[in-house]
Amino acid sequence: MENATTMQDRIVKTILFVFSLLLVGFHIYTAAFGSVVTQLQRSFHLLLTGSMAFLLYPIAGKKKRVQWIDFLFFIAAVVAFGYIALQYDRIALRKSMTSYLSPLDLVMGGLVIVLLLEIARRAVGIVMSLIAVVGLVYAFFGPYMPGMLAHRGVSLRGIIDYQTWGLDGVYSIPLSISATYIVLFVILGTLLEYIKSGDTIMDLGKMATGKYRGGPAKVACITSALFGSISGSAAANVYATGSFTIPMMKRIGYDKKTAGAIEAVASTGGQLMPPVMGAAAFLMAELIGVPYIEICKIALMPAIFFYVGLLFVLDFEAAKLGLSGLPQSELPLFRNIAKKLYLLLPIVALVLFLVIGYTPYKASFYAILISAVLALVNSDVKLDRKMIYDIIVTCGKRTAMIAIACAAAGIIIGVITLTGLGLSLSSLILSLSGGHLVPALLLLMLTCIIMGTGTPTTVAYILVATLGVPVMVDLGLPLMASHLFVFYFAVISMVTPPVAIAAFAAAEIADEDPIKVGFTSMRIAVIIYVIPFIFLFDPAMLLQAPLLTSIYRFIALTAGIVMVSGAFTRWFFRKLRLHEEVALGAVGIAGLIPNLYLNIVCVAILLVIVLLQRIANRKRMSGGATSNQK
Repeated sequence: MENATTMQDRIVKTILFVFSLLLVGFHIYTAAFGSVVTQLQRSFHLLLTGSMAFLLYPIAGKKKRVQWIDFLFFIAAVVAFGYIALQYDRIALRKSMTSYLSPLDLVMGGLVIVLLLEIARRAVGIVMSLIAVVGLVYAFFGPYMPGMLAHRGVSLRGIIDYQTWGLDGVYSIPLSISATYIVLFVILGTLLEYIKSGDTIMDLGKMATGKYRGGPAKVACITSALFGSISGSAAANVYATGSFTIPMMKRIGYDKKTAGAIEAVASTGGQLMPPVMGAAAFLMAELIGVPYIEICKIALMPAIFFYVGLLFVLDFEAAKLGLSGLPQSELPLFRNIAKKLYLLLPIVALVLFLVIGYTPYKASFYAILISAVLALVNSDVKLDRKMIYDIIVTCGKRTAMIAIACAAAGIIIGVITLTGLGLSLSSLILSLSGGHLVPALLLLMLTCIIMGTGTPTTVAYILVATLGVPVMVDLGLPLMASHLFVFYFAVISMVTPPVAIAAFAAAEIADEDPIKVGFTSMRIAVIIYVIPFIFLFDPAMLLQAPLLTSIYRFIALTAGIVMVSGAFTRWFFRKLRLHEEVALGAVGIAGLIPNLYLNIVCVAILLVIVLLQRIANRKRMSGGATSNQK
């Protein structure tokens, strides 16, 4: 029995390695020499990821052993996904919903949908799978739906045709992004992890902020911003940085729920920080039809202000609680960090290649090559057979989950386009809001958070962009700002209960109730709920205004965020009384509103407060010195 179990484990490991190796090799090859035919690129990507996922996520649970039924699913997936992949040339020539499909084609197409729903349930979560199932049921029973949700209905044959035998459903844009950009950034992120670039980022964070009050919380903020900017998952970011920062925070005096919440919010914010933004930046560029670097440009200032607000909230909270920083003995020395700064070369190269005009496809490829060279020259990395196996299989596992989520999202997008659900939702929101802008935006905010519940960042963005952006465009709002608006609230779902993925991951490390961590995360992340409403009406915040306007808005926004953070924490150099808190918050809000006169008032009052505080401090110091002399 034991020998049979050992043999089974070896078979599983071998299959995972072979499929992961094919996946990594195929995508690095196409990155170097150019993508193959679109239909083949996407279908072969799903063949590899969708098949091995049944062994990565067994029916009994991902921590359980693979069973015989998982092997049956694996074989069925190889056959069904492989059949579609082999027909790529026929798919390229046929007309969806018009050209003939044989009974075998329909069976294989239907099997692809069923298998995808099952593996999405295992890998991504039941929420994603249920949304897709509800969408398919809605497409079939359209004539029986009430009111504006009714449509003429789609036959079972039509659903299978549209979803699997073209580029409109399963094999649509989300899977395209997974099969081109995302997989390469997963490979890059995995290599950076194994060559210990993350350790260097952590040391930089400790050196920059560790000695200040509440130091570990600020370390979490800085390192999560840096690491999260290239990470494809808020939860992965929590596990990568939180395993160090959460114990440090607890040790200096933060309670468990606050330590977990700080890490969850900081890690979630990493998804907002260019250049990668949880891979959503590539999708956004594709959907809007603008260069990728433009998305990085508009996303930069809002992300900076999120972390500015978070840092001040953490600083004021630490002052109020009387927390200290890390002891000097735990702070790394710059001369030791300097020896390892070369490990950040892939990240620097990635940004430089993007800035000078390379596509994300090529930029990530060259960054991967640099990472591979560093793996060979870094003496701290033991690049043996086991590590090579681990790197390749980790790449396969991480890509599989994202690819499955993207393919399942394709089903939902296919239903929306096939049935006209997007127009129905637009009409519903406009009707409920009475055509008024603010109520409509609040409804959209709730819709985005709900649709993003329990799904990865990339998938959450796909869903909310498909449903929400058309409504905002109908309301007369700018297209790029609308995409960024819905993206922000899709990301916010990561720390918004009842299903807050990043908060739950942090709760596991902090050993605390996930719901408590989730609600504490919402309180700490209050500024992130406000930022999208600011940039929606302020082009300067998206760097789409004259330079002088952007500079003065940067100063005003900084002043406003500092004062709002003080009002929120009830601390600004000292503990605030209620009337002081209200006044400070009101003046801070004046800095957030894009109005020159209000902004001047806000900045001037902040300068006066700081000046008066410095004078008061000098008087206290001189008074203390005088009494000592006496």
